[in-house]
Amino acid sequence: MDVTKHYITIDVGASSGRIIVYSFDKEIKSHEVHRFKNKPYSEKNHLLWSFTHIMNEIYEGLTKAFQYESEISAIGIDSWGCDYGYIDFTGKLIQNPYSYRDLRTANIESITNKYFSRESLYKKTGIQHLRFNTIYQIVDDLINHKEILSKANKLLMIPDLIAYHLTGIIKMELTNLSTTSFYDSINHEIIDEVNKLGYPTSLIPEVIKPGEFYGNILPHIAQKYNLKEVPVIAVCTHDTASAVHSLQLSKTDTYISSGTWSLIGKLLDKPLINNNTFKKSYTNEIGFNNKIRFLKNISGFWIKNLILEAFNQVKVEYDELDRLIEQTLDFDSIIDLDHNDFEVGENIVEKIQTHCRKTNQKVPHKLEEFISVFNYSLVCKYRQHIETLDNLTDYKTNQIFIIGGGASNSLINQMTADITGIKVIEGNNEATSLGNAFVLHQAINQIEDVTVKSLFINNEKKEFLPKKDLTEVYKKYIKLMKGTCL
Repeated sequence: MDVTKHYITIDVGASSGRIIVYSFDKEIKSHEVHRFKNKPYSEKNHLLWSFTHIMNEIYEGLTKAFQYESEISAIGIDSWGCDYGYIDFTGKLIQNPYSYRDLRTANIESITNKYFSRESLYKKTGIQHLRFNTIYQIVDDLINHKEILSKANKLLMIPDLIAYHLTGIIKMELTNLSTTSFYDSINHEIIDEVNKLGYPTSLIPEVIKPGEFYGNILPHIAQKYNLKEVPVIAVCTHDTASAVHSLQLSKTDTYISSGTWSLIGKLLDKPLINNNTFKKSYTNEIGFNNKIRFLKNISGFWIKNLILEAFNQVKVEYDELDRLIEQTLDFDSIIDLDHNDFEVGENIVEKIQTHCRKTNQKVPHKLEEFISVFNYSLVCKYRQHIETLDNLTDYKTNQIFIIGGGASNSLINQMTADITGIKVIEGNNEATSLGNAFVLHQAINQIEDVTVKSLFINNEKKEFLPKKDLTEVYKKYIKLMKGTCL
């Protein structure tokens, strides 16, 4: 590789987005050119995403990226799963996409049970049941938004919708499609149940895989925002798929993609779908090169962020906060972060206090006490699901990689090592964008994925070894969680 190659990664999360320029030469260099907040807004008792806001921020980020480096080889986009928008026959977005946190699907199973059960759906798709999975959202469309469906030409997942606005090309990328709960990852097809529901499968576009092209930036977009007509390539457009792709994993490695959500899993060669994986509600999502990300979705730093907002500490220095928390780590009250009480974020402080009272635990009042409750609850959840992963896959975890925004939280990393008794390795805190860039570099240069990673993955990793035994805390957690959402 004699010529330095430059790429733009667009990573839009459910809390924030960022645009980063990656430069590949003898080493990888990255430069974040733009970061923005992203959260749903309320309209008529529903939560929606402002797609205009998202695109305006992306355009601003792309302008800054080309100002920073004009010789860009390709652009890649990743985002969260499940949510989508409809474009009409004139190419316009019909309305802003619903947020997965909206409660429109709260009681939808009373309708879908006529067509399929949770178990039968899982046996076909291997996807963990979540009430906001795309299949439940489109059922709500069939019932309550017939006027939208009558106008719709295509359904596009969020990353595909962004790519469409940049290129004018309508396609759907595989890794995000695999999160919808209407894609059969064994037979590689849309499941029959979609037709049985009465949903027009013609709305689902041509499917492409990571490394394939959407198209070039549209001329009028390039002119308006001072860009060049460079190719937009389908990366692993599901953000967790991109994050996992940043790692070199063996079968005995467990990854935790830590952000708004925490996703705990292993990388497998084929889907693992059986009665046990159904009962434990583990998901089989597709990754790069059809690898299976066998994982569990649990609530992550979203709740911590809500706590900080409640105490008006959004701009707090995390290192300083962690030092304060370490002094109160004996405050070991625990909550189930995935309990229905915490699904909607309003009044999080009062909800945590009520939860602690109900379970006869110490009630937090200070900021550091609430964060301690969060920390203990999170790492206990980690241990629980690592043990379950090992049992389901028959591969005992030898080391844990923590990647994503939460990877830079040294206190959580150390507590994870302590409670599991397993070495923790701090991965890249921008793992999603890095995995995005790996696919771009592989596609542009037509080289093998293994070659890309062997050249560029940094072997100097920060490690956390177990220092103290938190078994008693974990026992308390298991006792408290019995009969609740595990």
